[in-house]
Amino acid sequence: MSALMLFTCRSMLIWRNLHCQRTALEKYHVFSAFGFVHKIATFEKAAGFQALIQFTDSDTASSARNALDGRSIPRYLLPEHVGSCHLRISYSAHTDLNIKFQSHRSRDYTNPYLPVNPSAIEGTMQPILGPDGKKKEPESNVLLASIENMQYAVTVDVLHTVFSAFGTVQKIAIFDKNGGMQALVQYPDVMIAAVAKEALEGHCIYDGGYCKLHLSYSRHTDLNVKAHNDRSRDYTIPEGTTS
Repeated sequence: MSALMLFTCRSMLIWRNLHCQRTALEKYHVFSAFGFVHKIATFEKAAGFQALIQFTDSDTASSARNALDGRSIPRYLLPEHVGSCHLRISYSAHTDLNIKFQSHRSRDYTNPYLPVNPSAIEGTMQPILGPDGKKKEPESNVLLASIENMQYAVTVDVLHTVFSAFGTVQKIAIFDKNGGMQALVQYPDVMIAAVAKEALEGHCIYDGGYCKLHLSYSRHTDLNVKAHNDRSRDYTIPEGTTS
């Protein structure tokens, strides 16, 4: 009984995948079906690509291990150029991961204010490829929006309405560049930004194809918004405390 308790007291799992490299976001979708995933860290070992998945407790980790060990990642979660990915799962000696930054190799879903490390996102090892076989864009919690076909005014309130449909918008800054209008939109974490980017790319704010959005990830992680007007807003500061 004591040996079994020692074995199951670990709330961390080691995920080995010898055939393909997955991003932290994609692994989140695989394991979150069994409970809240706190943290993910991926790395290269002699045995191949591995990941540490941290759950709330050992019961959740045990359920995930029992259900997924020896199974394959669902086909719809894999890019077209990647073959089947088989999971081999065991318990880790770690109990709490120390995640220092958000990137495609590490995520802390309990700390939305953790900074994004651009150099870590791009990585020095094998690049992460998208379904088209091209290198994926480094992710960030801040989106850069370029707006074309500007037939109507676009203010921070308009952008806040559009982007807050996917999560809490913390800050917005609008500026002009190369004869066009652009905006930076800051979310609490990379995951929300990724969902918003996928959903809103090519979206027209107004009917008739007006004010079309083109989105990319920004190098910024925390916008320095000083003014409070139609072109910049810090929604983390309560109303009435800004001038």
